[in-house]
Amino acid sequence: GFYFRSIQGFYFKRIQGNICSEPKKVGRCRESFPRFYFDSETGKCTPFIYGGCGGNGNNFETLHACRAICRA
Repeated sequence: GFYFRSIQGFYFKRIQGNICSEPKKVGRCRESFPRFYFDSETGKCTPFIYGGCGGNGNNFETLHACRAICRA
């Protein structure tokens, strides 16, 4: 019911906030995947090259996904 949805929303917002505040991490491998991360200093989704492994959750395949999750 409503209570469960409220709890889900609360946890999603906590996860979302944590992901969007993580620093850009290119990862430790040597591939070259174009990705986007949310830059908390500028408040914008910014392109970067992801190495293919490691990194963190602030790593989006599309600009649209970055903007949707981080509300940029």
